[in-house]
Amino acid sequence: MTPVQVNEWLDEYNDYMLLYKMFGDQTYLNEVEEILKSMEKYIGRMLMLEKLKLAL
Repeated sequence: MTPVQVNEWLDEYNDYMLLYKMFGDQTYLNEVEEILKSMEKYIGRMLMLEKLKLAL
């Protein structure tokens, strides 16, 4: 993962949240949830890598 991908996720999150707030369509909120899941997985992997680095 690169910082660029994280920025893209954040941009998409903001876009879908705005659309959800404007139109109230559940589809937009579902997209937000998928983005959050992806970011949580990414953060989990980064934390594991940090723990491995500290253990060495």
